[in-house]
Amino acid sequence: MLIRRLKILLKPLSNPHLRLIVTESTQNQLSNPSNPANSMTPINQSTLLKVCTILYQQQNSPNSRFHSSLSSFNYSFDPEFFLQVCNTFPYSWRPVYRFFLYTQTVPHFTHNSVTSNKMLDVIGKSRNIDLFWETCQEMGKLGLINDKTFRIVLKTLALSRELKKCLRFFHLMNEFGVGYNLETLNKVVESLCKDKLVEEAKFVVLKLKEWVEPNGVTYKWLIWGFCNVSDLIEASKIWNLMVDEGFEPHVEVVETMIVAF
Repeated sequence: MLIRRLKILLKPLSNPHLRLIVTESTQNQLSNPSNPANSMTPINQSTLLKVCTILYQQQNSPNSRFHSSLSSFNYSFDPEFFLQVCNTFPYSWRPVYRFFLYTQTVPHFTHNSVTSNKMLDVIGKSRNIDLFWETCQEMGKLGLINDKTFRIVLKTLALSRELKKCLRFFHLMNEFGVGYNLETLNKVVESLCKDKLVEEAKFVVLKLKEWVEPNGVTYKWLIWGFCNVSDLIEASKIWNLMVDEGFEPHVEVVETMIVAF
């Protein structure tokens, strides 16, 4: 039954036209072809199936047995392979996380922002907030944070109503050298509003005001977000706040309000 389920999940990847899977990490490799560590290699589907089977069956096994089983493969695991493992278990954090820890012991395997964000996303979808927060901090220490990380983190924490942690993440990343940035904030607000988490987005914007001053774009997304959830009273309040702070309404904002009313 397990093998059948895994084969179904992996079936789209067996298409010969899709063997060389182009993911975000592959795009990064193409942009830096001079780096030998970034050379693309086709994913061996048979090996992927066998590895995923072991990850599922032995997800609760002792490390010694788990590592021994994976080490028996005469295969050079790389970031692309790791991403495909993540795609096989999109909502099951334990098999992926244990493979993540194993790959940290593999010579010449180095995780980057793409693989770390993928791992973070899998953990976030499982709502394992303690492990999620621990992984966030580790990524910050390693300098693997980018705008996508912020979007993943804020969405996960907002969905879990961990609003204080939403703010703490910005402050923590600042301590790790990722300074407060309006562009990053706006991308986060846009992402939250599109996921109908506009109340959480508003909370973050107002509480971070001392460190990141919102601009017209910030307010544009908040207004759009409240209109999108049919909260016209709150949309009007944000409109008034935007005007009071001297920002000219964007054409899109005006159109949004006209349509909403």
